[in-house]
Amino acid sequence: MRVHVCIPHYTRDASDPSANPHGYGSLRAGGQFQRSLALNRCLHSLLGLQRQAEITVLNIHEKRIDHAPANLPPLELQISVCTDGEHQLTQVLDLFGPRIEVVQLQPDNPRELPLACRDHLIANRAGADLLMYLEDDLVIHDPAFFDKQRWFLEKTEHRFSLMPHRYEPVHQAGIHQLLVDGPLAPQFIGRFMQPQANAAQGLYGGKEPVHFDLTDNPHSGCFVVSAQQAEELSQQPLPREGFVGPLETAATLTVLHRYPVMKPSLEHWRFLQVEHGHPSFRSYLNSFPHKAG
Repeated sequence: MRVHVCIPHYTRDASDPSANPHGYGSLRAGGQFQRSLALNRCLHSLLGLQRQAEITVLNIHEKRIDHAPANLPPLELQISVCTDGEHQLTQVLDLFGPRIEVVQLQPDNPRELPLACRDHLIANRAGADLLMYLEDDLVIHDPAFFDKQRWFLEKTEHRFSLMPHRYEPVHQAGIHQLLVDGPLAPQFIGRFMQPQANAAQGLYGGKEPVHFDLTDNPHSGCFVVSAQQAEELSQQPLPREGFVGPLETAATLTVLHRYPVMKPSLEHWRFLQVEHGHPSFRSYLNSFPHKAG
């Protein structure tokens, strides 16, 4: 399986809060170190998903390298990091050398870099089985992440989109993790789709039952489309506004304007998840009232 991942990367230390009304991590004052860690983890997590036909074993006794079958289907990733050539963490990007491609784009407005990255991904769809748009602070831990996406897209005949649950680790007594993309206002999400709990179900790998919701919050900071869907998206102008701001429009409305978006039902949220590597939401645990499930 061949996967092309495009990552919009922009970072600037905005000391004036008015320059960052949405609280984006890429513009957070004093956040460059945390941003560097998140970008590093994002790229390392992707590279760790790659699979080749063989594994190697260090044979100390015979002083040689032994080769053995990996017994896993190969997975090849092309990783493109899209920047404006100026507001980027060059020291982090340089660590990865030829394992990633750095693409310099010049949108008219820096806020539109995510849209330009999205456009680059769809325009360079040739040769990929799956295409992924991924914000630069998301970390994928699941080695079967792309296998699950491909399974879902094939089972739904490429008529739906599957988003993961985005979470932040929580170091607080009694709470394991915070799922940060909870329900949106019905009048807002109703402009795009009608949510429905347990709208579909499947048996992943022939043994793992999973239920899916037509989600009440389709945002995850990323999307995955099949080659067929990418070709369909390329046949019409892609949305440039309409879902919060350019960042959210690129990550969500790109697919939502054409395909109903599903997420695993809450009881199966671990089936498909990504970590928000530059936490922004955990403070709400101490400011919002709690309601038992």
